[in-house]
Amino acid sequence: MRHKINSLSLLLLFLCAFTSFVWAGPEAEYKKLSKSWTLNPDGSQVFHCNMELTIYTHTAMRSAYGETFIIYNPDYQTLKINESYTKQKDGTIIRTPDNAFVEVLPYSASDAPAYNNLKEMVVVHTGLELGATIYLDYTLTSKAGYLPAIDILEVIPQSSPVKEYNLAITVPEGEDLSYGLIHPDAEAKVTIENGMRTTSWTLKNVKASSRAPMRHIYDGDIQILTASSYPSEAEALKSLYEQLEMRESMPLLSLAETITEGKDSDTDKLRAILAFVNQNFAHSALSLEETGYRIRPVEEVINSAYGTQAELTDLLQGLLNALRIPTEVCVRFPLNDAPEDSFGLKGASLFLKSEADGATYLLNPFSDKMDNAGWLAGRCRMVDIKSGNPVTFPQPDSKITGEVTMRIDASKVIAEIHAEVPAGLVSYVDVPEKSSTETEELTLANGYALVHLPVVPASQNTQSYASMNTTRKSNLSLLYVPDESYTYTLEIPEGMTLCTPTGKKQMANKAGEMYIEVELTGKKVIVKRSLQVKSTQITESVYPDFHKLMAEWVNPNNTSLILKSIEN
Repeated sequence: MRHKINSLSLLLLFLCAFTSFVWAGPEAEYKKLSKSWTLNPDGSQVFHCNMELTIYTHTAMRSAYGETFIIYNPDYQTLKINESYTKQKDGTIIRTPDNAFVEVLPYSASDAPAYNNLKEMVVVHTGLELGATIYLDYTLTSKAGYLPAIDILEVIPQSSPVKEYNLAITVPEGEDLSYGLIHPDAEAKVTIENGMRTTSWTLKNVKASSRAPMRHIYDGDIQILTASSYPSEAEALKSLYEQLEMRESMPLLSLAETITEGKDSDTDKLRAILAFVNQNFAHSALSLEETGYRIRPVEEVINSAYGTQAELTDLLQGLLNALRIPTEVCVRFPLNDAPEDSFGLKGASLFLKSEADGATYLLNPFSDKMDNAGWLAGRCRMVDIKSGNPVTFPQPDSKITGEVTMRIDASKVIAEIHAEVPAGLVSYVDVPEKSSTETEELTLANGYALVHLPVVPASQNTQSYASMNTTRKSNLSLLYVPDESYTYTLEIPEGMTLCTPTGKKQMANKAGEMYIEVELTGKKVIVKRSLQVKSTQITESVYPDFHKLMAEWVNPNNTSLILKSIEN
């Protein structure tokens, strides 16, 4: 049976298909975006945001920009919505109704009762349609003493392009202000009026940020504004250091001794304490800024069984120092070459550097592995929180090697794995054995059997690079340079033969090189696999080669062997 489609239906179908096909612009565009920070002479602060955002797609209208979220602390901050409305395409003004301003508890504070006073204002934008423009203007005023200083780390690119982006910082004329704007068109304008000094920038046609994964500030690939009114970086650090538990504490010593009972070496004690803090305390995602740069006392953290990253770092160092395990509280800033003193605390990340039995451990209470600071030497600036001096530590190794002996016993493949995996790539707590055994069921299908080559922990086979897009419009940042080599030996049982072709497969390009060899000697198959990537910074031009390299490395044809029953 044929279905009749009239000419109007055909026209509508064509127009819908044509519209969806030809639209290649952004989902939305900021016609204007303005942000300003003011430090008043009395110590209070005012943040002012004004935006004009035009919607172009249904995705932007229904999900990406349907709401604006503003987190604040009503005990110390006052939020004022100055203007909120939508101008539709024909010019009709739809003002945001009262019931479209919804206050909720921020998700990051949901499991942290001490911070349940925080509020998140959800502004639900109404009257949206394609071509409509959202207008939102609000100010957030902080009481004197709540925020210790002007402290800014603002990522410049937004999720959509910005035609005109205005940034301004105002402080009393005699107040310190260190700043840096990493942007090719950045040119600061400084004006003084009524005893207040304003530093401002106007940026034109700012491109939208890339939505590609694995982009980081520390690789210099993202434009940012940093600013601080602390007299110096040392003063900023001091405001945190003075809140840490650095005095002798009998309760901490008693707890530390209980946790490490039966442990003899400092290494075993360190591992036990890290496991205790990491596994027995809920991890609150609240940032330093959201907590007003405050750290709760250790005793309160212990009694509540949860903490922010800063609070659990304080607890962790308190327990280690109670046992006389040398430990420094360190701060990692997201760039190595930022203007002096331009970083306050907003971009700071705390970690610990501990020494146990001659080895250096870089600890983060939110993880049982080495803190990322270990991989970021040279890309980020790291200092001791007490002295402000640079922190140094041995460069961690990233080379993985493995020897795997495999045999087939009845319907099972038994693999004896001997691997050398650097400490920085595995758990500090559950240290894997250098030797282990894996067993896999062997299933015959039409006389053929597939034998998988076991994957060593932390191998690049566990990464998702090969499933990413084949091209990319931004750099890709790796934590470390992959360097792996493995040898697999399989004894082929009687009655079976190898179907996988023998020979060598090599790939060398701008990203690195890969080598795979399958050799058959009598009834023994030897597979050699090696991968070396040249750099942690995979540029946009090199990325296609990197993707090819990784796709070939994890290709199932290169990570398994096919056997055939001779009887078939």
